[in-house]
Amino acid sequence: MSRDLGAVLVLLLALLVQVTFVNRLPLPGGAAPDLVLLTVVGYALVRGATAGAVMGFAAGFAGDVLPPAAHVLGQYALVLCLIGFAAGRAGESRPDARLPVALACAAAGPPAVVAISALLGDPAVGGDVLASPLPWAIGYNLLAAPPVVWLVMRIVRGPRERELRPVTHLVRGRR
Repeated sequence: MSRDLGAVLVLLLALLVQVTFVNRLPLPGGAAPDLVLLTVVGYALVRGATAGAVMGFAAGFAGDVLPPAAHVLGQYALVLCLIGFAAGRAGESRPDARLPVALACAAAGPPAVVAISALLGDPAVGGDVLASPLPWAIGYNLLAAPPVVWLVMRIVRGPRERELRPVTHLVRGRR
């Protein structure tokens, strides 16, 4: 199975689990972790900025057209496209800092959704959103980010082949 096909299947699974299960959990604060956002971040960290932006747009657009969506069409696609690009660019420039990048993107996702909603004139965005569900959503994303992003990165990267190097320091007389 191709790595990209595996990533698309993981993304579809994340969308399905998000809509049918995670969004219905009675968690404190009235928020839930965004598995789709975290899936896009994991994909972008492995594949780069361009692939992350494309996957983010596709995932966001799929999330925009799913039935419980009650916002402007393309709003979630814009947010995930920007987050996917940012995660991919940071992953390209600092491959050793993947966990901090994943946590930063997980924390930036909910405020980005609120900011884009406010820019598009969503009447549901007000002061009560900033005070109540937003901090909870950030916290849930930060808790879910390490395992979800790691799993997605593992699936997208595929099994690594170990590089075999000669062990010359064990042979006598060779250095």
